[in-house]
Amino acid sequence: MNCSTLLGLSLCVAFAAVPAISQEVAVGNVRTHIEGIEIPPIADAPFTAKVVVTWNKPLVGGGTVSKKYYTLVARDSQGRVRREMREFVPADSAAEPPLRSFTILDPVASTRTTCTKALMTCATSAFDANLVLTENSADRGNANRENLGRQTIEGLPATGTRETASNVLGPRGSSRLAVSHTDAWYSPDLQIDLSVTRTDPQSGVVTLNVTELVREEPDSTWLAIPSGYTVRVGKSQ
Repeated sequence: MNCSTLLGLSLCVAFAAVPAISQEVAVGNVRTHIEGIEIPPIADAPFTAKVVVTWNKPLVGGGTVSKKYYTLVARDSQGRVRREMREFVPADSAAEPPLRSFTILDPVASTRTTCTKALMTCATSAFDANLVLTENSADRGNANRENLGRQTIEGLPATGTRETASNVLGPRGSSRLAVSHTDAWYSPDLQIDLSVTRTDPQSGVVTLNVTELVREEPDSTWLAIPSGYTVRVGKSQ
């Protein structure tokens, strides 16, 4: 895995430690992970929602190509979280983004269950919610931060922050400075970002927006493994 890091698109995402589904796509010979919105496994803040993701990727020679997908997410009052991973489709397509996998994080049972659609199998492994919460609250580096103020998103107050970082691209002697930034609108009520825009001159613009938000206890089917899946205990893939 290529472990260079751009603020706009995160290369080499630590999925095992962070409850945010990442989408992997190809940019030339580099596998790029598009980091999802983090949903901490906290209690007493239940909701269901759809996260709509769009990616405007620059093309060699000019112009852009636009892609999209969505994920369905849920968290119950016990702090259990359900996430999905889906494939990109063209931005102007009416096709349903194909489901690749979904993950259920259970801080009560201390388990992570990842189910793969193509294989109809699920793998359950150990999950430490305290470790996730500690890592998510750690300093996120030396990026410059700017306050963007406040606004209301999906009926909730949100506080905006812009993080700006500089990266040196290219070989020595022909390198150039690339400035990227991330605008995030955070909801203190749910302790998640409701809108994120990541802009990078090399990888393009990725936006993630929480939509169709319902602040109620999710139906039990959201956090259940559908019939037809085979479950095994061991390291998830």
